[in-house]
Amino acid sequence: MYNSMASSQEAGSKGSTRLHMDMADAFNVMLNATACKDGTPGYAIWDLFRAEDSDKIRAFLRKKFGPGSASTNATANGQAQTPAEKAAAHQIQTIAVHDPIHSQHFYLDVEMRRQLWEEYGVKSFRIYQRPGEGVFIPAGCAHQVRRSSFATLSWPFLMARRS
Repeated sequence: MYNSMASSQEAGSKGSTRLHMDMADAFNVMLNATACKDGTPGYAIWDLFRAEDSDKIRAFLRKKFGPGSASTNATANGQAQTPAEKAAAHQIQTIAVHDPIHSQHFYLDVEMRRQLWEEYGVKSFRIYQRPGEGVFIPAGCAHQVRRSSFATLSWPFLMARRS
């Protein structure tokens, strides 16, 4: 069972569930969601990527966050990085070098999804999920979720494959 909080769709958002990949098929049913601030029913926004695009997504994240990238070498207002900022940048670089999808460290916000499309021709398939609805995620497909409301409750079901 997943409980999650709302998140923004704007640039810099961390999402509700960061980019990751499951090794088995899954079916996630949203059981409940609080209403949004404007009173409309709560929902979840899923970004699902094709399994065959996984290596391109990894390449994009390594280019953007790996050693020597502009994102991890940035300084605030021209000031040198503090020791804590340097340590955080080093951690992000290390994660990006290994497997940036399985690390569950990254969320592709609106700006990063645009860059991914422009640079690698990869786009997500977006699904809007309301309470009572289910989303099927095939094994090996990277995906991430952003919730619109304060609290949602969903139940994942793993699917067994038989050959």
